[in-house]
Amino acid sequence: MKKDLKTFITENRAAFDDVNPPSMLWQRIADELDKNEQPQRHTPTLRIQLRRLLKVAAITFLIGTAGMVIYFYGKQQAYHDYSKVNPDLAAEQQIYAQLVMQKKDSVAYIATSNPTLYGEFSKVLNQMEANYEALKLEFKESPNKALTLEAMIRNLQAQIEVLSQQLEVLNYINQTKSQARNEQI
Repeated sequence: MKKDLKTFITENRAAFDDVNPPSMLWQRIADELDKNEQPQRHTPTLRIQLRRLLKVAAITFLIGTAGMVIYFYGKQQAYHDYSKVNPDLAAEQQIYAQLVMQKKDSVAYIATSNPTLYGEFSKVLNQMEANYEALKLEFKESPNKALTLEAMIRNLQAQIEVLSQQLEVLNYINQTKSQARNEQI
């Protein structure tokens, strides 16, 4: 077969030399090569997207865990500081602090229907919380830590009383609204 091809080429060599390729042949070849060489859009594959998502999730988890550890360690450390002064007062302070948090959550939940009133309530509570934070700072340097701890407890009790009054007001407002709706029906 090779001999037949060689023979064919040698016999028709003159015909091959006389024929010119079409004039636009090289341009079409160049265009095709350019199309093939153009960078294709690189779309991230599912695997790469999943890796990125897992990296973000891992970083978020680590930061969140570190924040929670620091928060709870600080809270536990404060309790230990209070319990060194007076364990009974420290336990009482913890109970009142939890009650304040529960009442705040209740007020925030009920007050969603009346944001302006909640804003007014928040102003009063923010002032009381600022006083409480000042007492916490004073506790660290106070010569009479037991007395400062008692003041902190009284502040928490006052916050609970104010929050209870706010809950009563909000419940009364909600009841009058529901009664007005029932009367309209």
